Amino acid sequence: MGGIFMWLRKDSKMKIRLTGLMACLLLSAPSVSAADRFSEIDAEIDKANFTQEKTQKEYQDFVFAYMAEYEHWRVEYLKEFDQYRAEIIKKWGVGDVSERHKHVEYFADKSVKTIIDYENNEVSISIIVEQSLSDEEVKLELTKQVEALVANPDSSVSKVIAGVVPEAVEEVKITPVVFSVENEKQAKQVIIEQTKAQLREIDKESDKTQLTKTDSLSIDIIEQVSIQKKKKLLAIAKERLVALADDYEKQRKQKTAKLTQKKIVEYKVALPKNGLSSRANAVIGFAEKEGEKWHISSALIMAVIHSESSFDPKATSPIPAYGLMQIVPTTAGYDVNEIVRKISGPMSSGDLYLPNVNVETGAAYLNILNKRYLKSIKNDKSRFYCMIAAYNTGAGNVAKAFNLDGARNIRKAAKVINQMSPDEVYLHLLENLPYEETKRYLKKVSGRIELYQHKI
Repeated sequence: MGGIFMWLRKDSKMKIRLTGLMACLLLSAPSVSAADRFSEIDAEIDKANFTQEKTQKEYQDFVFAYMAEYEHWRVEYLKEFDQYRAEIIKKWGVGDVSERHKHVEYFADKSVKTIIDYENNEVSISIIVEQSLSDEEVKLELTKQVEALVANPDSSVSKVIAGVVPEAVEEVKITPVVFSVENEKQAKQVIIEQTKAQLREIDKESDKTQLTKTDSLSIDIIEQVSIQKKKKLLAIAKERLVALADDYEKQRKQKTAKLTQKKIVEYKVALPKNGLSSRANAVIGFAEKEGEKWHISSALIMAVIHSESSFDPKATSPIPAYGLMQIVPTTAGYDVNEIVRKISGPMSSGDLYLPNVNVETGAAYLNILNKRYLKSIKNDKSRFYCMIAAYNTGAGNVAKAFNLDGARNIRKAAKVINQMSPDEVYLHLLENLPYEETKRYLKKVSGRIELYQHKI
């Protein structure tokens, strides 16, 4: 209570001083009516408020416009992605598309499908044929397609299956084309995972905008724009899920549809045992060169590539992200273009499929995280762990793990991080990062670094 009375006494004295000052001003001013006495002051206050609101509105419009570049690109990509996938589902009943460690390709008017599954170390070749074909006819058709894939230089599986003798195609799995609830769930899960990944990319976009801002008002505006973008993305995702469910229901109702008179024939073969090390050896030179250039551990670059793409230069995921280090054109790609190459715009997927360009971009982005976004973290090892997490989820989400109020301000978080040991930082990240996928990523990458430390 004493504190409150003390404040009141101080406040009373302040009011007396202000009243005295106001009286002097009024006495020295020309005589005016009571109604007009404060009109000028009111006008100045209104003017100040208007100016502040105008400034806020102008900055908000700027942030919207800046981040709209990403928005247009994302909306167009999702539209094309869904159209492409709808064609696949209509033909196969399930919408297999490429993911980080699974490379999917279609040939012969999408009637032939190949999947290289790096996590399960196998490749599968599937074809769609008429239900009326006998088992022998099916095997002959499959053998014919295997031969065509071996001879096709554009096929990613051509080298993998080059040693397969066509006559050995005996063990096959035959299933009907169905639009089952299970297939529908699998198709929906792709949209759900894609949306989760894009929410993280929106966080990265706002990190980029916040980098030069320290005042709370600007950061609040950026955060508001980010939230609105997330709401829009989630609304779009909901619409996509509803549309997908409608498509499946429509197909299920068409019991006499010609599609269900087809069947899928699948053949699987194991990948070569030395496949991973062979692909890794093809990348080591790029990792060493770019690691030295950007002052990033080449072992870290190799561990990131291993975790992102299993060393597949053509890796693609629905975020979308491309190539060895799974670069997203509008975030990491845009940052490197703007800061390093002095180009204002996202990167192209074609460039990101080139191993040298992709590794250069990934290493440069790690350097940007290390030297710009996370520079307020003093300890090298602590910053190292935060850099791995930020590569996946952005610096703002790393900050959220340490700020009790959930703020995405990395400078504020650095004050907490700088009071902790590197081991404490690592464990804190694993417990408090906002996304489970990022926790797994941090564990995976940091655990794989040792694999490459003594091989480079």
